[in-house]
Amino acid sequence: MILSEGLSPDPHPPVSRGGLRPEDLGGIAYLRGLSRRGFITGAALAASGVSAAFALLPGSAQAAGSYQRPCGNVRISSSWQDHRNRTPPSGEPGTDYAVGTGTAVMAATSGTIRYVKTDTSTATGRVVGMAHDDGNYSRHLHLSRIIVSTGQRVARGQTIAYSGASANGSDSGVGPHVHTSLWLNTGSPTNFAATVDFENHVGDATNPNPPDQEVDEVFIANVKGSWYLIVPQGTGKPRAVVLGGDSNAAASGIPVLNFTWDPSVNALRAAVDGIG
Repeated sequence: MILSEGLSPDPHPPVSRGGLRPEDLGGIAYLRGLSRRGFITGAALAASGVSAAFALLPGSAQAAGSYQRPCGNVRISSSWQDHRNRTPPSGEPGTDYAVGTGTAVMAATSGTIRYVKTDTSTATGRVVGMAHDDGNYSRHLHLSRIIVSTGQRVARGQTIAYSGASANGSDSGVGPHVHTSLWLNTGSPTNFAATVDFENHVGDATNPNPPDQEVDEVFIANVKGSWYLIVPQGTGKPRAVVLGGDSNAAASGIPVLNFTWDPSVNALRAAVDGIG
């Protein structure tokens, strides 16, 4: 799908998924909320020539399950594999989600709270552990506040705690983030190193096995001949990755916005980080 913002009339003007015509895309408010949710396949990335750019993004994740991320689609500061690659390896490999203190932490799926640690002692800080109805178990570490109790039933998406930086006897023992660990086929883990990659179990509950990589609010911007990949970046502004040259975006299936007039270019610069 190609969306053009040129001044010349088009007998068949393109329309975005939201029903807005290209001339409606010039405003800063709309660009900040631009939604192009879709499944981007490996073949499409290869056709677009942006595979290398995606490799640079810390938050790219495979959607292959039905779990909800604890804080939404935010940046991953340290992956499960990163934890395993440490020297020595992490004693509880998990996924670190980069969020500020006080961000709501939501249940990945329905289940029962089995463990609550409200003090900041040890490297984990405050912790909540949950046995899921599917037989798996998850924990969230470094919390600032926990609002559930042991034995409580919770639903998928329900807020169970708030993110923090608690660890080693302090509320600022680590940088602010949420560490999420996942174990399969256990209601109470005993081997804390035997986790699996939580990101491999994230997806849409109504469509738990999407084709490949799910990326929110991704589009390619052609800013007067300079090509950028615009990608989500936590809860702040999206990030612009310079592609350079002809991105061959038309063959990728990724939406393209051609910014050719100054008001629109200025709106894009204000709405994203990285457009020079």
